[in-house]
Amino acid sequence: MSDDLTFEIEKGKSRRGFVRIAGTAGAASLAGCSGILGGDDGGDGGGGDGRSIETKFWEEWPVDTKGTDANNQAVKFEYTAVEGQTVPKVTTHFAKAETPWMREHALMIKDSFESIGVPVKLKNVQPSTRYGEFWRADIGHPVPVTMNLHGPDPQRGLDPNPFLMRAHPETGGNYYNYKNDEITKLLDKQAKEIGNKQKRAKICKKIQRKLSKDAYIITTNFPDVINVANTADWEGYVPTPGNGTTRDSFIWTQVNLQPKGNSTTWVKGVTSGMQGTNLPWSSGGQEEKRLLNVYDGLYDASPQLEIVPGLATNHKVVDDTTVEMDLRKGVTWHDGKPFGPEDVKFSVEMYKQYTAPQQGPFYRTIDSVEVLSNNGGGRVRFKLTEADASFLTQRAVRSAIIPKHRWQDVDSPGKHNPDNPIGTGPFKFKNWSQGQELRLSKHEDHWLWDDKTRRKFIGEEHFVPGDGIDELVETNVGNVSTLIGAIQSGDIDAIGTTVSNEQAKRAAKGNGVEKQRSRNFVPTDVHLNHIVPLFRDKTFRVALSHAVDKQGFVKGVLGGRGTAIKGQNLITQQLKPYYGETEPYEYNPKKGRTMLQKAGYTFNGDDMLVWPKGNAWKAFAKRVENGHATRSELNQSDFS
Repeated sequence: MSDDLTFEIEKGKSRRGFVRIAGTAGAASLAGCSGILGGDDGGDGGGGDGRSIETKFWEEWPVDTKGTDANNQAVKFEYTAVEGQTVPKVTTHFAKAETPWMREHALMIKDSFESIGVPVKLKNVQPSTRYGEFWRADIGHPVPVTMNLHGPDPQRGLDPNPFLMRAHPETGGNYYNYKNDEITKLLDKQAKEIGNKQKRAKICKKIQRKLSKDAYIITTNFPDVINVANTADWEGYVPTPGNGTTRDSFIWTQVNLQPKGNSTTWVKGVTSGMQGTNLPWSSGGQEEKRLLNVYDGLYDASPQLEIVPGLATNHKVVDDTTVEMDLRKGVTWHDGKPFGPEDVKFSVEMYKQYTAPQQGPFYRTIDSVEVLSNNGGGRVRFKLTEADASFLTQRAVRSAIIPKHRWQDVDSPGKHNPDNPIGTGPFKFKNWSQGQELRLSKHEDHWLWDDKTRRKFIGEEHFVPGDGIDELVETNVGNVSTLIGAIQSGDIDAIGTTVSNEQAKRAAKGNGVEKQRSRNFVPTDVHLNHIVPLFRDKTFRVALSHAVDKQGFVKGVLGGRGTAIKGQNLITQQLKPYYGETEPYEYNPKKGRTMLQKAGYTFNGDDMLVWPKGNAWKAFAKRVENGHATRSELNQSDFS
């Protein structure tokens, strides 16, 4: 093979499914070139020719997410498979500050890799650094492996798309550079089933089975959410899945709490504050979550993760791209002005015109809004740019409607910080001191203060009747240790974040302080970067899946407070009817090692994994090119 031909393979117009060759002992020899993809894969093949496969983008990615020069510029690290050499260390990122047990999780994953002969270099990074620099839609993660515990945003528990669509090449959430044409077609198909929930659910279950079988990611557990709160002076805490009883992503605890003592002001301690009072154009984080007490969306999510009325009371799917909604009658803004359909139309149009980042998930597929009627609460019609099944679930719940009469004269909404944010939500803005506290007061005209309505949404088990709290205060206290001291002394009534079981036990030593436990819909997962040749080999991914002791981690580290995930599935069993059962990967590292040996890998004297060589290398290269088939699925020889 000439150097010119090698150049054509590397630099050709199509980047789909080719393998780069590098001769480690000089120019590529005839034997090195002929052994790349073709030829017989039987026999032991001898000593090997120093062939290599580099980390690279294996597919022609869409320009809007991966860039036009992905192969040449977007790969930010080197990880090369070299025939017959020891598999190098895998750099793995984790954020210890993300949750009290993330370090132990990282060590468990390190043990999993090393049990099948792959050394790991763990690196702790700050969550802010990871979210700002590593969650990159254009290149994916700049390391081979990273792990993550997803946040409690409601949409993740309401619709399969926030997790399933991460496997789609045209979405920004595909940080692991995964692409499977068969699955992409199924993802597109289910996403358009806006009018047939059961048909969509059937497709979603099929996708989950196929993704799990492809071992495209490592999903380990759904950890229980642990909170602590004062139950001597307050009753009515609602253990909302994913959120727990005291966090800000759902509103159910704060509208259901009833005072048992003399105070009607509930004080929650937090570790970080808001940076402004502009929810739609905020940079994310605390502004969006805490100001959802002030603003309403078109729909809400119940503690049972069901879609319930918000500002919209019902809807009609006219066709695949047309949805009409009836709006709630008698709603007033906090300044006393009446709410109506013009506010909905105005909000969407302003979000679209000025690109409101925190409302992007809501308006992304809205083409236009038309006011159909002002009778009663009013009626609006949404025209969508495409059939979008998630519009009536996660998107409608994520919405926050702003008042036209307060925003229509704002020239630069992205720079606007209202002195007095006005919404229709259950709480009115009272005061905010940056770095100190946010103080809200009860908006008595809101429908959730009605016992009958609240009972219907919350359910009998956790509903408590009564007038509720008069004030909600979120005060910046500091770190978790300081928060524990504050709740023990009675300075705060609740800790507004999750804590470890040991921290909860320590906090509960205070009078009237109780540990509270809720189920979760967000998984702990490990992202495998599919541009790495090791992870392009499905045989290795399956072997790794057998090396992760999910149940042992839940039992030993989480103390049984969590659910080990069967198979490799990001979807929770609570997401009905979309959850699909996936076949579990038996915890059996020995089985994984045997699979690798049959696929042509060997182990050196230090028990470290060694890349295949000879004809086993040819078979390995075929698996890497394919990306979605094991040795047995390709009918390759047993090289053990």
